[in-house]
Amino acid sequence: MKRFLAIFLLIFSLCLALFFTASKPFVSKGPEAVEGVLDVRGTDFTSQVYALSGQWEFYHGQLYTPEDFRQGTAKGGEYIDLPGPWTRMGYPKLSYATYRLKILTPPGQVYLLHIPEIMSSSLIWINGEEFYGAGTVGGSDADTVTGVRNELLAAASPNGTLELVIQAANYRMNGSGIFYPILMGRDTVLIHHVFWQRTVVAAALGGILLIGVYHLFLYFFRRRERLYLTFSLICLTTVLRLGMESNALVQYFLPGGIGFVLSRVFLLLFTLHSLCICLFMVQAFSIRLGRFLRVLYLVCFILPMAGICVLPYAAAVNGMFMVMIPYVISIFLAVRTGNIGRDPYRLLYLCSMVTYLFYGPLTKTVFEGDMFVPGIVPNMFLILSQCVMLSRSYAQAHEEAERLNANLEELVKQRTAQLNHANEQLEASQAALQEMISNISHDLKTPLTVLNNYLELLGDEMIASSEQERTEYLGIAYHKNLDLQRLIHNLFEVTRMEGGTAVYHPEWVSAGKLMVEADRKYGDLVRDKGITFLARAEGMLELQLDKNKIWSVLDNLVYNALRHTPEGGSISLCISRDVDNRAALRVSDTGEGIAAAHLPHIFERFYKVSPERGEKDGSSGLGLYIVKTTAEAMGGSVRVESTLGKGTVFTVTFPAR
Repeated sequence: MKRFLAIFLLIFSLCLALFFTASKPFVSKGPEAVEGVLDVRGTDFTSQVYALSGQWEFYHGQLYTPEDFRQGTAKGGEYIDLPGPWTRMGYPKLSYATYRLKILTPPGQVYLLHIPEIMSSSLIWINGEEFYGAGTVGGSDADTVTGVRNELLAAASPNGTLELVIQAANYRMNGSGIFYPILMGRDTVLIHHVFWQRTVVAAALGGILLIGVYHLFLYFFRRRERLYLTFSLICLTTVLRLGMESNALVQYFLPGGIGFVLSRVFLLLFTLHSLCICLFMVQAFSIRLGRFLRVLYLVCFILPMAGICVLPYAAAVNGMFMVMIPYVISIFLAVRTGNIGRDPYRLLYLCSMVTYLFYGPLTKTVFEGDMFVPGIVPNMFLILSQCVMLSRSYAQAHEEAERLNANLEELVKQRTAQLNHANEQLEASQAALQEMISNISHDLKTPLTVLNNYLELLGDEMIASSEQERTEYLGIAYHKNLDLQRLIHNLFEVTRMEGGTAVYHPEWVSAGKLMVEADRKYGDLVRDKGITFLARAEGMLELQLDKNKIWSVLDNLVYNALRHTPEGGSISLCISRDVDNRAALRVSDTGEGIAAAHLPHIFERFYKVSPERGEKDGSSGLGLYIVKTTAEAMGGSVRVESTLGKGTVFTVTFPAR
């Protein structure tokens, strides 16, 4: 536990330091613009950086230049609080606008401006001269070229005034207008802050890249486990994705900024990154995904990828929230494995996943404008937690190998003991085989003896002198012959089951049709003995089972009920809904019942409630064993409830729809 606490504190300290150095903004509280004018003449720029926030002039649906403002032709202006999208003013996201701000400064000063990402194309003038451009600003989608980048540029104020005129247009991206703050400061101060944060971000991404490459080498040259390959892909996609995020590094190498194609590549990287994280969790926790979940996972990743290629950018971004579904399911299934509480390292990884799920979307929606590189902290926390998990599993495997090598003699003793135990099991199996042969001989001998006796009586005209007696003896011989056939059939079934040659073909079978066939097969036989019989099914249920093997189950249950239900009683077959997409097939009788002491054993092979009862009714002790084995092989289960003198209920459950 001490080692775990030390590792946890180290990871927490690294992530906390990364938050304050590379993610937390370095902007100081300063003056705000009022009605399009920002006065910074009394502001201390010696050690602080300020955001150009407050009320800017705003002209939606207009693309004005500084010349338009000098000539007084700019009309329809209002004020907007920045930073923030123009959608908060009620304007549509896909449109264009012009911003204007006058900054009052001491004359002759030179300042640095950090121009952030302006969605999704922009053009900036300072004091009438073109200062910055990203993409092409237009009044329609056809005239606009997407370009997103950030830049650090110098601006001089010879006469004490800086006039910023910004044109912005967005037709293809999720944001709109000046979503992030424009920063202003002296050259040494602003460069220091930006350079420091860029250096920390580059170092963090470089560390993640090295971790990914190292585990990739481990996969190819040491441990051929897919978990290492998946983790390497997580690291590589993390580096590429974070390198293209807000205020990140890639934009400095792209003069035109991130355009339409690269923005789609960024979304594809995000989706691929999410897919790798879910695969890692499934592999790390040995989660088995059923067919439905596999299809759901594919849909939740393929549809967003397809949407990225064909849908508008904003719709594609909204569609990517589908990848949250596999995240939540994977976390739920990981918790269900029960391995979390026993392993603190797995618990740490689960905490990092939850942090990633909550912190990531919040920083990309609510706090993105206030963060420098929003996604780097949760990604670092997640990767370090995954790395610790892998390192610990690798160390455990290495320690296990050393322990086995150091205790080879003990291992040989263990194997010898296991071999002796296997020999004992073999002897027990041989004894069980002999017992089974003895039981089979006895169970075959009993009906054959009875059958021979009654056939011999039929041949004696002195004893079977009347037609009624001969008919009675023939009926007894016929039923003993049926008992013999069922016994032989059950023996063949048990042989195939225990030999592994029994083949099952599950398919969807109508419960109503199954009960109609059951009534046709058993109804007359049961009613001829003066016993009420009922077979019914609820609703339009369908059961998933082998339509041939199900009769082995029903034959044994119905014939058992028939043996032990007296005249005037009742036997019923009923199929109804059960919990968790299953259905219950209940075989009920009002017979003599089974004592509670026998209920735990009645599904065992060759188990009989009493030898006398077995010889009397022809029971072999195999029927209920076949019922249980066959039902479980078809994906079902069986249970029994019984009360002496009142009857018995066997309940077999199957998958249903």
